[in-house]
Amino acid sequence: MTRRVRLDGGTRREQLLAAGIALFGSRPYAEVEIADIARAAAVSRGLLYHYFPDKRSFFAAVVGRQVAELARATRTDPGDPPGVRLRSGVDAYFDFIETHPQWYRSLYRSTANADDVVRRLLDEAHSNQAHAILSLFPDLDPTPVQRLAVRSWIAFLASAGIGWLEGVHASRDEVREMCCATLLAALGLEDT
Repeated sequence: MTRRVRLDGGTRREQLLAAGIALFGSRPYAEVEIADIARAAAVSRGLLYHYFPDKRSFFAAVVGRQVAELARATRTDPGDPPGVRLRSGVDAYFDFIETHPQWYRSLYRSTANADDVVRRLLDEAHSNQAHAILSLFPDLDPTPVQRLAVRSWIAFLASAGIGWLEGVHASRDEVREMCCATLLAALGLEDT
């Protein structure tokens, strides 16, 4: 008989989220059941429900965790020139989605992203991402149109990420350069 280890609440929650990241990273949202999550985390369904009332809430917590990780992964060196920082950030973005391809697909393609909680998490993440992108260009006093261009570019980047994962006939470097050139053109900036 396997003896379950009693963990404090924060540690147990992290264990559950790690199991969710692995599951949603290997299978689409619709194919993951609560029983699968409990089994992967080696806990009872009841214990899982103690932390998360349903699968959507659990998925939202996983999304929140992964979005925060993506934000950390794409931070760049503020001492580098803007063009270097942009390429560095886009490279880190593609590194992240290459490491978590199914999770990325689940996030941007699943019906779960229609959920209000997930949509709010993504909207907040995109706002933070837009702020970080604009901070790459310290001499820019962005107009409302430029702010809109950055928010639109984030959706463009997400779509490019899906296309790249699905094997568009272009190298990663070509996709990165297309993304960077598109942002710079939308902002009316020269490459640096």
